[in-house]
Amino acid sequence: MNLMNLMMNLKNLKNLMNLTELNELNELNELNELNMIITDLRILKWLIGQWEGIHGNGIYHEEWQEINEKEFKGKAYMILKGEIRNVEKLTIHSDESGAYYIADVSHNPNPVSFKLTSLTENTFVFENPEHDFPQKITYNKKDDGNLTAVVEAVKNGKVRQIEYNLKKVG
Repeated sequence: MNLMNLMMNLKNLKNLMNLTELNELNELNELNELNMIITDLRILKWLIGQWEGIHGNGIYHEEWQEINEKEFKGKAYMILKGEIRNVEKLTIHSDESGAYYIADVSHNPNPVSFKLTSLTENTFVFENPEHDFPQKITYNKKDDGNLTAVVEAVKNGKVRQIEYNLKKVG
């Protein structure tokens, strides 16, 4: 190998190292950005209010209120033939370890916690792969201001998913 080729290889290696360092720095910045956001729930403020949508033979209702910048409280239920069913007490809170969605439902002996795994301006995802159903909860604010909430899980290689298309009613 001549000196010119050796110098070119060294230059390429240096550029590759700089690119790797840059990628690692970008990943670190993205992680730091997510950590900064999840300690303050104000980016999720669009969720505050009452939401409803037709689901099966009933109306699904979900409502949220801001307690402070680190905690939202909510509830969800189905209205079937004029009766309220399947009431869930919901909480989204953040602390130094992250942001969590907690669902307290009658068929579980204890509230179930889901950790925030993805966050953009209009979408957030909470996950708990150890839970039977759901394992993943996704909220997506649409361009028209409506909300899609999706709960899903994978069992025996099959995805089970329930989608709620909601409009803000209050």
